Amino acid sequence: MAILLSQLLEQDPEHTLWIADENSRSLLEQGFSFGGDLLTNRWDIAQLAEHSVKRATFNDFDFAALETRYRRIVFPVSKEKAITHHVINSAPNVLLPEGELFLLGRKNSGIKTYAVKAAKYLGTEKNLLKDGQDYLGSLLLPPESNLGEPLQDSGYTLLQQPAALEGLFSKPGQFGWNKVDTGSALLARHFTDHHPNAGASVVDLGCGYGYLSTQLATYDHFRFIATDNNAAALHACEKNFAAQDIQGEVIAGDVGSEIESGSADFLVCNPPFHQGFQVEGDLTDRFLQQAARILRSGGTALFVVNEFIPVARKAQGRFAIIETLEETQGFCIYRLQKS
Repeated sequence: MAILLSQLLEQDPEHTLWIADENSRSLLEQGFSFGGDLLTNRWDIAQLAEHSVKRATFNDFDFAALETRYRRIVFPVSKEKAITHHVINSAPNVLLPEGELFLLGRKNSGIKTYAVKAAKYLGTEKNLLKDGQDYLGSLLLPPESNLGEPLQDSGYTLLQQPAALEGLFSKPGQFGWNKVDTGSALLARHFTDHHPNAGASVVDLGCGYGYLSTQLATYDHFRFIATDNNAAALHACEKNFAAQDIQGEVIAGDVGSEIESGSADFLVCNPPFHQGFQVEGDLTDRFLQQAARILRSGGTALFVVNEFIPVARKAQGRFAIIETLEETQGFCIYRLQKS
């Protein structure tokens, strides 16, 4: 898809908005330069794009923050349906009259369905082309607006309190936004026997909406730093810290990149193993490497991962103690201690 995406972006870049989530990362890593604007909900992509696009904006796909309107929007569809629906719903507010929305994706991305839905909403013809394994939907905004029913985006812009979260806030745009992740719940059970002393410095690495921090905070007063790459997660976590009166800060970063080395006594983490539509085997290594960097000497990390991820092997050389606390329901919980 990178070739098709680059071809589209090279056409009239000055009047093009590139909507980029994690599926666009590979093109930027290849050194692609774009003479237009980029909007992303991923902190790492905003950093990669800083010197290779005209203007990069990092937020939770808040189109109202943009300062102009465009002739073209180019959007490789997201793995998260709510994001894709939100972007399609927002397109008429960002495009100039008779502007064009381009949707890209592989067959397994739902691109065909998205193209049909977008055409119905925009009141235009569906133009879907196949290019190898990729599909391109081209939708021309009619000269007179006659929009249909907006696509269901689960209330994308709103902070919500899903029943399963028992009073915590979350929102669409992040993985598992309306449920408690099974692995995180299993990890939190071990806080009874494994939590730091009062006043300890704690890092929630890949915090999501902050579930692990809110559970650990019930045991004592700690100083938290929660960090994530995703703008929606950061927004929700900030709300939960304020609502739960948790002492600490929520910061954007790529796997804890913005946290000082040797600054934490304790760290909790439920790392992802997908990047976009792909399984990314190196992600766990990156989280372990950063955890070892962030912890002080003698500091402890609690990790939960899917059982097929060999943390005991991957953690060798980074931690002095590697202890399996539990294996259950397809997950493994580890206690890792730095020398």
